Amino acid sequence: MATTQAGIRAIFKDLEPLLTGHLVRPEEAAYDQARQLWNGKVNKHPTALALCATVEDVIHTVRWARSNEMPLSVRGGGHDFAGRALRNDGIVIDLSHMRGVSIDPQLNTARVQGGATIGDLIGAAQQYGLATSTGTISSVGLGGLTLGGGYGPLLGKHGLVADNLLSAQVVTANGELLTASATEYADLYWGLRGGGGNFGVVVSLEYRLHPISKVLSGLLLYPLAQANDVLLQYAEFIKTAPDELTVQCGFMTLPDATPIVFLAPVYCGSFDEGARMLEPLRTFGSPLTDQIQPVAYDAQIRSIDALAPKDRRYFIQTQSLDGFRPETIEVVVEQARQFPSPFSILSVHHFHGAASRVAVSDTAFGLRQDHMMIEIIAAWEQNSAEDDGKHVRWTQRGSRDLAPYALPGGYINLLDVTEQDRVPLAFGPNYERLLKLKRTYDPDDVFHSTVGHIRSRA
Repeated sequence: MATTQAGIRAIFKDLEPLLTGHLVRPEEAAYDQARQLWNGKVNKHPTALALCATVEDVIHTVRWARSNEMPLSVRGGGHDFAGRALRNDGIVIDLSHMRGVSIDPQLNTARVQGGATIGDLIGAAQQYGLATSTGTISSVGLGGLTLGGGYGPLLGKHGLVADNLLSAQVVTANGELLTASATEYADLYWGLRGGGGNFGVVVSLEYRLHPISKVLSGLLLYPLAQANDVLLQYAEFIKTAPDELTVQCGFMTLPDATPIVFLAPVYCGSFDEGARMLEPLRTFGSPLTDQIQPVAYDAQIRSIDALAPKDRRYFIQTQSLDGFRPETIEVVVEQARQFPSPFSILSVHHFHGAASRVAVSDTAFGLRQDHMMIEIIAAWEQNSAEDDGKHVRWTQRGSRDLAPYALPGGYINLLDVTEQDRVPLAFGPNYERLLKLKRTYDPDDVFHSTVGHIRSRA
């Protein structure tokens, strides 16, 4: 849109009176803070950010952007590592002030606004002894997490975050508010569960809750020298793990920058049975520490928040494996030996149980078999092109070395904007159906802040 700054200011005069929230423009003191995402590496400059306070604010902003031919993007919790929540020279529909949570303890459901985070939901649900599948860090936005699928520590028992979505309110490209569920706009409901943020602005979400107050969890830490033995035994152990047990693993560093192996089990059943099930994990090697104990679910999620604080610089690549073998263990161990900073992490998500038993065609999420999703996460603090390059190259090397052993595609929420060729593979047999859905609800390709590679092609 070729418009002068004076012209843009004049155009915004038509939008501002319609908003209950606040419109933040570059000349305002709050602009730099408003445009900051979780990933400090992202440095984009929107023309304005509409800090929406109501659904009506969202509707007005969508309609205004369309009528003024201004590109838009959507920010939920702001945890988008690749920066697709912001559009240079566009307008951002910012939901981060819409974080309300309502719990119905009789129906075991929760309704959250589009900017709510994992922490917002688990804190409210915990008061009633309830929880649902979530991701692993409390600051992650529920909307974006759900739209991409949502791995987490309860997926073995209760499926992905998306599998617990009961309904969603969506503002479409023409500014219409729809409620998508199994009985209303069922095609859209299908696409919202793992299909990416490509069909509208999700302004509220309703989730199924489960009677979970505490879980048995904690870290087991092992020296890097034991990594091969620990991971081979881990790979065998998870093949027969019950639904109640999901075991994340990976590599991180001690405060002195020494790389270590970690196992992070979460058991959501009987603690007596859980203690028996977890006992073998404690015999895989000689752990440096054993922190497994009963803990409130919200405390368990918040326990690793400090590992991924806002404003650090991040770059992430993912690959999914059908299991560990000596060759892939060698790759991840070598990656850990070469950590480019003490903040970097390799995190392996354990996908099994209830999440694997959902048919591929039931939701848009494309990989419904037991697997391990590996996040290679570079994290650093120095802002320089040289430093950025070093960390990006480390991450890409790990992904490239795992690629020959990987399943097709990747986790849609963590694909980089340069990995367009992996998107159709990530959705597998659901991709063509997603294209058709795109043509139905957004034929002009207004929304592509999450997955910019599904186009409403003719």
